[in-house]
Amino acid sequence: MSELSVSTKKFGSNFWSLWTATAFSNLGDGIYKFVIPILATQVTNSPMLVAGVSFALTLPWLLFSLPAGAMVDRMDRKKVMVATNIICAAMMAFLFLGTVSGHIQISIILAVSFLLGTCETLSMNASGALVPAVVPRDRLEQANSRIVGIETIMNSFIGKPVAGFLITISAALTLASGTAFYIITIMALMSMRGTFKVNRTRDTTIGSDIAEGIRYLWNHRLLRTLAVMVALMSACWSGFFAVLVLFALSENGMHLSEFEYSLLLTSLAAGALAGASLVMPIQRLLGRRWLLGFDIVGTIVMLLIPAITSNVFLVGIAIFIGGFGGGTWNVAVNSIRQRMVPNELLGRVYAVYRLVSWGTLPLGALLAGIITQWFGVQTFFLIAALVNVSLFVPLLKVLTNENLRLQMKVDA
Repeated sequence: MSELSVSTKKFGSNFWSLWTATAFSNLGDGIYKFVIPILATQVTNSPMLVAGVSFALTLPWLLFSLPAGAMVDRMDRKKVMVATNIICAAMMAFLFLGTVSGHIQISIILAVSFLLGTCETLSMNASGALVPAVVPRDRLEQANSRIVGIETIMNSFIGKPVAGFLITISAALTLASGTAFYIITIMALMSMRGTFKVNRTRDTTIGSDIAEGIRYLWNHRLLRTLAVMVALMSACWSGFFAVLVLFALSENGMHLSEFEYSLLLTSLAAGALAGASLVMPIQRLLGRRWLLGFDIVGTIVMLLIPAITSNVFLVGIAIFIGGFGGGTWNVAVNSIRQRMVPNELLGRVYAVYRLVSWGTLPLGALLAGIITQWFGVQTFFLIAALVNVSLFVPLLKVLTNENLRLQMKVDA
């Protein structure tokens, strides 16, 4: 694989092209992840079907994560991202036409959600594998902090409020803007110089490639533990945001408008941005273990507060704290994985990690819909908060600074 030589004093043009593509791709993602559940609430009153949108968006991580990782390690990673963003643009345009023609149905929304989720499995695997190819290893934390920061800003801090404002004018206009942002993403990716395909030294099958990635993750206790921990958190996060829209817009809940709900979600982005920005000082002060521990605390707070109150300000603060923990976790874990895993295995190991950690996303959305249907949304929030308390066990027993030093072979 040819890589742009990057000075340790700067990131280089390829990184900034990837950063720009990440920005506009996540702006498009933020728009569709906001507008599609809103469209669902306009065509159905069923909590199960509304939660089904999140189920359809996340199910591909369970179905396609492993083959997606193998494909990323076989193909040019930049071209994979270009292709997936072309499909995303086409799907948003398809929803735009359906909305304009008045033929939008829940079945169409669910099908498009599934296709968008499938593209995400490929795009995120490719993006994560591209970062070490465009920056030196000693700047991975700084690079990942910038990537996670712009993902957060564009996906939630800008994308959702923009979508919330535009949808008050027209759902069709909202969808059209998402299409435009994916087109800009494609242009940014095309500006990256060089090829980003791993040089394969042996001829293998897809099945053997997948098996190699599985073995690598299974044999590394640190990565294996992190994957299992985030699997539980991901299920709860997925369920939380699958039914939060019902709690936020309901007269018996927070009674917000669609635009007010979009502003509420910016508190998540603000927290994640703050967390991603403060990774290095927190890590120097507390070490990597408690940097990761911020996410457990944040998740519990985010789930527990709306379980006991519908006060918009308290819920907003709780979501901010949850986002802060998520921001620190994403930067820390991405850097750990990129340091430990050989470049030729990054796509596959990332995919196996995501299968374990994000394969629970559709399950979380499904369980949230069922529990909410029978017992109410705040009951689900309380159950999810209590479940996350168990994560302190692996944090204290496995994610010690000594284990981090031994397995990463760097100073923790």
